[in-house]
Amino acid sequence: MRAIILAAGAGTRLRPLTNDRPKCLVSVGEKALVDHQIDALRSVGVDDIVLVVGCKADQVRAHCGASVRYIENADYLSTNSIYSLHLASAELDRPTFLFNCDILFHGAILQSMLDAPHANVVAADAAVERVQGEMNICYDSERRITAISKEIQPEEAQAQSVQLVKFDAEGARRVRREIERLVDEDQKNAYPTSAYGPLIAERSLFAVEVGSAVWGEIDSVEDHKHALECVVPGLG
Repeated sequence: MRAIILAAGAGTRLRPLTNDRPKCLVSVGEKALVDHQIDALRSVGVDDIVLVVGCKADQVRAHCGASVRYIENADYLSTNSIYSLHLASAELDRPTFLFNCDILFHGAILQSMLDAPHANVVAADAAVERVQGEMNICYDSERRITAISKEIQPEEAQAQSVQLVKFDAEGARRVRREIERLVDEDQKNAYPTSAYGPLIAERSLFAVEVGSAVWGEIDSVEDHKHALECVVPGLG
């Protein structure tokens, strides 16, 4: 099992917390965001971890050392996360966890994804309030995902995505081929979810309900404050 963490972003909405460091190195409690993620991965036995870095990449390398591998997105200022994933697409050749560096979560979520009866899954929270502009999910009665997008209206969605994804080897390869197609068409500002289209079309991407475990996305100073108050205490 491998993990790819997209960690190239500058985190401008987190300023002043990111004035002197990249987003993934912002401290949340006693650890940097990326350290929380790496520790969660190792708690479920995942040691092959790839970081796609960009902003202040040397800081990330110095912080994480040789315990992870690195791919650099030198164009992080002008591209979105799908381009970072494109640069790491050769790594999509085996079962893989995929997520952005700004998700703080309990390791039990990863275990729930590993224990799921389906090969390709997205962690989902049906209990949280759905809001406009977040990564919302529509799924059927069997939790088979029919749409995942920031364009989905809250009232149409069954859950919000936790933005942690697991693919089996074939699912990872399908996503890799779709990423290559999108980048070839110069869609470098798309989100990685755009590459899940083939899995959704063939009805092989499922939602795993993980709302009983704490998690939070940290995009802004307000999100950071919420994480300190509501997520960190539940991490154990």
